[in-house]
Amino acid sequence: MEREADIVESLIRSAGRRAEPPEDAYGHVFTVAHEAFRKKTARHRERTWYLWAGAAAVLVFAVALMARWTPPVAQQEELARVARAAGEVEVATGDLWRPLAEARARLTPGIKLRTLADGRVALALASGESLRLAGGTEVMLDAAGRVYVLAGTIYVDSGNRASWSHLEVVTPAGTARDIGTQFELAVAGAALRLRVREGVVALDHGGRSVMGHAGEQIAIDGNGGVSRTAIAPHDAAWQWAEAIAPMPDMDGRPAADLISWVAHETGRQLAYESPLVEQRASAVILHGDIRNLPPMAALEAMLATTDLVVELNGDTMEIRARSIEPTAP
Repeated sequence: MEREADIVESLIRSAGRRAEPPEDAYGHVFTVAHEAFRKKTARHRERTWYLWAGAAAVLVFAVALMARWTPPVAQQEELARVARAAGEVEVATGDLWRPLAEARARLTPGIKLRTLADGRVALALASGESLRLAGGTEVMLDAAGRVYVLAGTIYVDSGNRASWSHLEVVTPAGTARDIGTQFELAVAGAALRLRVREGVVALDHGGRSVMGHAGEQIAIDGNGGVSRTAIAPHDAAWQWAEAIAPMPDMDGRPAADLISWVAHETGRQLAYESPLVEQRASAVILHGDIRNLPPMAALEAMLATTDLVVELNGDTMEIRARSIEPTAP
């Protein structure tokens, strides 16, 4: 190592003293170096500006997303509650379906429900309607006053809801808007069947508007063909919706309240044998729980403990005084 150091020293000494560069060379080198430093600094500032601009853009985009962000389920508006369910009914907030009884989910925007073959469910919508699903039906609650029906059959009863609040039912085959009514809507791909029990339904299909009135059945096939037939409000075709109707609590209420509700649910005209019988129906107070019975069966069960009886004559439901059998002498 010492020999190598001696050799290097000898070479340096033999090279002699380095000549001083001219003054203008100093100036040239300084100018070039200053310009290079200025450009590097400018590029650094430009990169910094782009970084800040990019961060600002991300922030603006995040704010825009926040404006469109759906809040957590706990903060969302509740669109409906389950009034009654029978058989297998499932619910999903995404692609995971769970039994309704296990999920205990709040029915908020984006919630999907489906009934299996033996399933039925009745929902009380926040906007006031009763929405019922037949077996083999799938729906999604989209927003207040709007429901998507993906497949199957639904029944809507608007009840005494305010006239300005109309439910919009969106399907792959068209959109139905009720105008204070009871109706059934069945969807199968591009085909659609509308049955109007009471009131009027506006149906939009392929850019055309079709009006359905009480007592009409409108069928639209996959090619857009429209056919109309008649259906009576008390037809047996409505019985599936009657069977899952959410029964109001009648314990402690007049028999007249139950009678009116059953007439409405079964699509029948209500008649009393006489004004005296009508007064009697308002005076009789009911007791007991009949919420798991179909409307007509519930009425017959309750009236069995009174001096009133129901008789069906065509589309009329008549309330009469129970005849008293004469006693044997």
